[in-house]
Amino acid sequence: MNLLAALVLLLFSNGRWVIPIAAWMSPIFLLRFARNGRAWPRLLGIAAALYATACLTWWGMVPVPPPFYLLIMLMIALPGVLPYLLDRALARRGDPLVSTLVFGAAWVVTEYLNTMFSPYGSWGAVAYTQVDHLPLLQTAALAGLWGIGFLVAWTAAVANWTWERGFEWPNVRRGVLTWSGTVALVLLLGGARMALTPPASPSLRVAAIALEWPPTLAPERLLSERVRGAALDTLQGELRAHEEALYAAVRREAAAGATLVVWSEVGAFVLKSDQAAFEARAAEVAHQTGAYLVAGAAVFTPGEGYYENLWFGFDPEGRLIGRYHKARPVPGDPERGADAEIPVVATALGNLAGAVCFDADFPNLIWKAGRKHADLLVMPASDWRAIDPIHTRMALVRGVENGCSVIRATNKGLSAAADYQGRILAATDFFRATPSVMVTQVPSRGVRTPYAKLPNLLPSLCVGVLAAAVVGRMVTRTHH
Repeated sequence: MNLLAALVLLLFSNGRWVIPIAAWMSPIFLLRFARNGRAWPRLLGIAAALYATACLTWWGMVPVPPPFYLLIMLMIALPGVLPYLLDRALARRGDPLVSTLVFGAAWVVTEYLNTMFSPYGSWGAVAYTQVDHLPLLQTAALAGLWGIGFLVAWTAAVANWTWERGFEWPNVRRGVLTWSGTVALVLLLGGARMALTPPASPSLRVAAIALEWPPTLAPERLLSERVRGAALDTLQGELRAHEEALYAAVRREAAAGATLVVWSEVGAFVLKSDQAAFEARAAEVAHQTGAYLVAGAAVFTPGEGYYENLWFGFDPEGRLIGRYHKARPVPGDPERGADAEIPVVATALGNLAGAVCFDADFPNLIWKAGRKHADLLVMPASDWRAIDPIHTRMALVRGVENGCSVIRATNKGLSAAADYQGRILAATDFFRATPSVMVTQVPSRGVRTPYAKLPNLLPSLCVGVLAAAVVGRMVTRTHH
C-alpha cells in the first residue's frame, strides 16, 4: 500500500504534472516502504518506482530516440535510491530524533553530486517543484536548492519517525514541535525577507525579443550542407534579412524607452566569415538606439556540422562589452567550444552577467555571477514546447540564489523577468504571442546573499552528518 501511494504521488512530484505538495508526500511513503521488510527487495522496488514514473513524467523533455531516453532516465532516476539506502543502513527504528537528519543529509548530498556530475545538471531537483511558494523559495538565498531539498527530505524522515511511534503525542511531541518550529521559522523568515526588504532600487525598462526563424534557416540544413557560389550569396542575403528584422525590433523597443534589449539564443545565424561584420553592425545599432544590446548568435561554417553558441554585449556607445561562448552545451547538440566562466561586466545599468540557456541548469556555474556581485543576469535562451515553461522557471531560481534579477529571452519557450526574490515581473510565451516581445521594469541593483559567499556550505555539513552517522553506527555495533 505504501509503494502504491508513493507511485501515484510520484507522478505529480516532478516533471510535467507537478503538484507541489505531492513532492513533499511521496518521500514519506517511499521511506516507509524502504524501512519495512528485507532491504534489497525494498530498495529494488523503490528503484523501479522512481524509474517508471521518471520515464512517464519527463517524456518528450529529453529530445533523443526512445532507447537513449530510457538509458538517460536510468541515469537520472537511479541516484534517487541512494538516500533510502543510506537511511536503511544508518538510521534504525528506535533511534532518537537526531537520526532523522540522516535521510535529509543523504538527499542533499545525492542532489548535489547529481548536479555536479550529471550532464543535465540540476534537472529533477525537488526545489524546482516549489517555485510558486515564494517565502519558501527565499531559502535558496541562504542554502541554494539544497536548503529546500533538505526540508522536503527531513519532513519525510520526521513523519516516519512519528509513524513508527504510533503517532502517540507524548512520545513524538518534542520531535514534532522541533520540526514544525523549524519549518515555521523558515517560512516566517522568507516572508519577512519579501515583506520588509523588497527591491527598492530604481528600475530599468528591458525588452526581450524572440523572433521565429525563417524556414530556410533550419539549423540542420545550415550545418550539414556545404554552400558555395550563388547559393552562398543567397544564404548571406537571407541571414542578413533575418538580422535586420531583429534590429528593427531592437530599434522599436529602444524608441519606446527600453534601456536594455536582449534577443534569444541563436537569435541570429552568422557565417564565420561574416562574424566581424555582424559585431560591427550590432554595435552600430546599439549606438544608434542608445540602448544596451545583448544578442545571441550561432556562428557557423556551412557543412562543418557544428556551430559556436555565442553571447554578445554592446553598450550605447557601440562598444563590445562582452563576448562569451556558452559554457554548457546541451548533450547531443552540435555545439563546439566553451568558456570556463560567465562574464560579469560593470555598466551604467549595474553589474551585468551573461549566460546562455542550459548554463543556468548548473548552479555552481551561475554562482560565479553572485560571487562577482552581479545585479542583472541577462540570458538568451531557446527551448521547445515540452519544456515550456519549466525550463524558464528553473532559471529564475538562479536569481534568488545569487541576489540578482534575471531576464531570459526565450525562443520557443517562455520569456520572463524576475527580481532577486523570485517575483515574476513579466512573461511572454513564444507559442502565444507573435512576435514574442516581453517588456517590463526590472530593479537595477541586486543584493549579496549568503549562498553567493558559501554555495557549498549545506552539502558540506550534510557530508559531516553522514560521516557522524557512520561512526555512530560503527560504535553501536562494537558495543553490541
